Amino acid sequence: REGRPSTFLKMPANASVNLGYLLVGLYWLWKIRKLEKKLKDQAFFYYLFSWMSVFYALVQFGRIVTQTRLFAVIDQWFTLPFFAWLVCWNEFVYRGQWNTGRYLFIMRISVLSYFAVLFHNQGFEAVLGLHILVALVYSLRTQLKPGLGTVTSLMSMILALICCTGFVCLKLADHQLAQYSLFQSFTGHFWSKVCDVGQIHFVADFFKNLHMRPKNDKRVS
Repeated sequence: REGRPSTFLKMPANASVNLGYLLVGLYWLWKIRKLEKKLKDQAFFYYLFSWMSVFYALVQFGRIVTQTRLFAVIDQWFTLPFFAWLVCWNEFVYRGQWNTGRYLFIMRISVLSYFAVLFHNQGFEAVLGLHILVALVYSLRTQLKPGLGTVTSLMSMILALICCTGFVCLKLADHQLAQYSLFQSFTGHFWSKVCDVGQIHFVADFFKNLHMRPKNDKRVS
């Protein structure tokens, strides 16, 4: 484990890359503000997803600066709901109606699944992998539904998947990659964050590029 730095300047690249989460979140908040009337209920999913990105920037920055276990745990708690929210978002787009009960159930299961860390050292990694898989399956279902998926939404989904793969692989291989000069100035951890920022952007872009927009149907409790 690395020693605790007294200032984030000891890892400036890893600290500054978290601005990406902030900028992407603010970009989509601005973008959806302009499309709010057209998107109707779906705008809520963009807004929450964007605000999650903004707050995640603060969490990640805090983790790099402090190097404390508290921020590490908060980081992990925050990661899972990102993917769970994609499942809720896909459910709304696919079914074309709001269902508060279903979304709350999905998010509760996601948050509670974090307790897998109490039963196995690799519990978080296993749960995160499951979250990613479920989010991918639901996104594929949305993409393949007649009248929903487009060529551009497919391209956005592929780019999001590439970024997600980079995020996972680069983070896991951080220590192994450190022996190569390419990853000594900018570590695998740094590039994994770059991929993660790209992942968030292309996920939002995926939903924007879908052909049909759900109608503003009566919400289902």
